[in-house]
Amino acid sequence: MSLWSWVNQPEELKNFQNPLFEANSLVIWPSVAPQSLQLWEGIFLRWNRPSRYLDEAEEEMKRIIDYNRFLQDKVNSMKKQITQTETEGKVDEVDEVDKVDEMDKVDEMDKVDEVDKVDKVDEVDKVDKVDEMDKVDEVDKVDKVDEMDKVDKVDEVDKVDKVDEVDKVDKVDEVDKVDEVDKVDEMDKVDEVDKVDKVDEVDKVDEVDKVDKVKKVDEVDEVDKVDEMDKVDEVDEVQENP
Repeated sequence: MSLWSWVNQPEELKNFQNPLFEANSLVIWPSVAPQSLQLWEGIFLRWNRPSRYLDEAEEEMKRIIDYNRFLQDKVNSMKKQITQTETEGKVDEVDEVDKVDEMDKVDEMDKVDEVDKVDKVDEVDKVDKVDEMDKVDEVDKVDKVDEMDKVDKVDEVDKVDKVDEVDKVDKVDEVDKVDEVDKVDEMDKVDEVDKVDKVDEVDKVDEVDKVDKVKKVDEVDEVDKVDEMDKVDEVDEVQENP
């Protein structure tokens, strides 16, 4: 007879199953670390202890497992209730938010109306202020125009005075220029006189030179005459004393 046929019996199989086991579709990789290895005392040391303690431990384990399942079911049901209440609360919150939004819109419309009223009052005040400013500007412009006219008149008077002064200065300059021209003419005359004097001196010098030359010629002629006379005397002497 096979051992597995006896172990696989339902009344015996529960004694060899791990009550903490949970089915998993993934591959189970056992931990081979030394601290993870534990001796299964319920199997390998089951004859070293009285069976009464083993039965009590197994019953306590089963009770804990059942209570754990009960708690898990309760948790799942509470989760469902929470999701339902959240959806209902969201709907209520949406309604409340819509109401609050409507109230806010009404308040905003009221505020906008008040702001429009205030803006209109401000616009009226601004128009009044603008009118006052325009009047003040016109008065300032008139005052400025009057001042400008006065300044223009003063400028014209100054210009006339300046023109008179310029005319005077021009006249003085013309007189000075005439004086300078007269002085230049006098200088030119003096220069011409000097030139004439120089020419006269040169002519005099030329005449003196000419006189000197004539004197020299006369002296030469006299010398020639003397020489001729000497020659004639010599010829006479020769003729007398052959």
